[in-house]
Formats: sequence, structure tokens, C-alpha cells
Amino acid sequence: MTMSLPAILPSESDVESFWQAGLRFATGVSVITVGSGERVHGTTVSAFTVVSRCPALVSLCLRTSSGLAEFLIDHRHFAVNILSREQSRLARHFANPARGQGPDQFTGVAWTPGFDAGVPLLDRAVCWLWCQFRRVVPAGDHQLVLAGVTAAKTGTGAPLLYYAGRLHPGAIGEEVA
Repeated sequence: MTMSLPAILPSESDVESFWQAGLRFATGVSVITVGSGERVHGTTVSAFTVVSRCPALVSLCLRTSSGLAEFLIDHRHFAVNILSREQSRLARHFANPARGQGPDQFTGVAWTPGFDAGVPLLDRAVCWLWCQFRRVVPAGDHQLVLAGVTAAKTGTGAPLLYYAGRLHPGAIGEEVA
């Protein structure tokens, strides 16, 4: 069943306040890589989350203008490269629309072909997930992509974080009580 909900934030200034508040939620930074050879693509994503443990499901949010969802639908599988605190340059590179197209966007980027499809896995990431596309759900000016995880590899290091519109090196220390 689909329900039509009324607008919650009526004014443009309220929407901006909401957006600024949302930026105060610290999140990890990942690069989604899909394809191989001449049909390959990478995009930085900060709105990624684990949805379910069993079955293993993840989601990511993409701007409707990004075009990545179409790539994911065409290829059916993709990798999530969760970046380490030392990889802010990669996060900025794959967020830059002028980075080039296809294999050109991976020039100068250290990566290895991964999983069974040769998808680029970025060297020195905290971990890599191999995902199978499930569906796209329209969500305002974004799209929510749901995917099943079919394989995972772990690396080492602390994560790169996105907070208040900026990248920050994650510091994993003692747990708080």
C-alpha cells in the first residue's frame, strides 16, 4: 500500500534548516564501483547503510541526477568500497563531475579487479562488499537503491567520515560507557 503524505516542512528556510541538521549526522564514506573494462564507473556516496543482517541487505541514496542507478540496473552487481581515513583524496576524486568517464576516471587510482566480475576494488579501503542490485525506490530528489550482499572482504584501518559537509579522519578509540 502506498500513502500520500503531506509536506512536513512547508517553507524553503525550514528545508534548509532540515538539510543543515541532517549534515550533523556523521556517516562513513564509500565509493561505489560498477562494471569493468570500457564500461566502468565510480561514484562517492556518503548515504550508505547496512539494512539487514539476514538476509544481508544494504542501501545507498543517490541524487536522481547522478545516473549511477541506471548503471547499477544495467550491470546488476556492484562493489561498495568503504574508504579509510587516508583516502579523502579518492572521496573527492570520485565526487568530482570532471573526473572523466569510463576507465579514464580510474587513471592514477590504485585498484585491483575484484570478485568474479573484475569490478575495481580500491586499494587500502576498510572493506569491500559485493552487492546484487534489488530495486530503486524514488525518494524525493534522491533514489534509494536496495541491494543484497553476496560477498565481503575486510581490510584494516579507521574509516573516513563525512560530517557537517566536510571529510574527517575517523578515530576509533576506546568505547564509551
